[in-house]
Amino acid sequence: MRRVRPRLLSVLLGCALAAAGCERQASSGTPGERPTLPAGRQGAERVALGTTVGLRAPSIELPTLSGRTVTLDSLRGKVVLVNFWATWCGPCLMEMPSMQRLYEQFGREEFEILAVSSDFDGAAVVKPYVDRLRLTFPILLDAQFQANSTYRVTGLPTTVIVDRDGIITHKFFGSRDWDNPDSHRLITQLLRART
Repeated sequence: MRRVRPRLLSVLLGCALAAAGCERQASSGTPGERPTLPAGRQGAERVALGTTVGLRAPSIELPTLSGRTVTLDSLRGKVVLVNFWATWCGPCLMEMPSMQRLYEQFGREEFEILAVSSDFDGAAVVKPYVDRLRLTFPILLDAQFQANSTYRVTGLPTTVIVDRDGIITHKFFGSRDWDNPDSHRLITQLLRART
């Protein structure tokens, strides 16, 4: 049996993900809507672990382009937008500049963006892309598809928003304009919610 070249495998995976839902857009929750959750941080700790709205977000632990490791758990207390994307995904390219503007608007004190790259070739293809778009939020490398598998990502881009307690409040499929009034209201509301 012939060995499939890594680049070809990456392209084939990209096509499969694109066919599975790259164009699809839906959300589990609308701006301003928040699932009913137990009050306080202690209640949130008892929420079951899972990848759907209302459940506690599974841990992510991946390297950045600079080689340091970032974990989702270390960001507890912040609102986190986790975006699954790849350099070969056209809709991902379309939404990245608006994500950068959102990041600049809300900063890092209480808000963070983690962009999880699904590129098989890792930093070699991701770094030029990030440099060209001048992205400043953390880019995590998931060449082994660990986080993608954990979060059951079936199409790119997929975005999960996690509140200060680590609870998934929203899940979006397909590209979005993150620099619009609805997106700003959503993040502002989550930032104002105290535990």
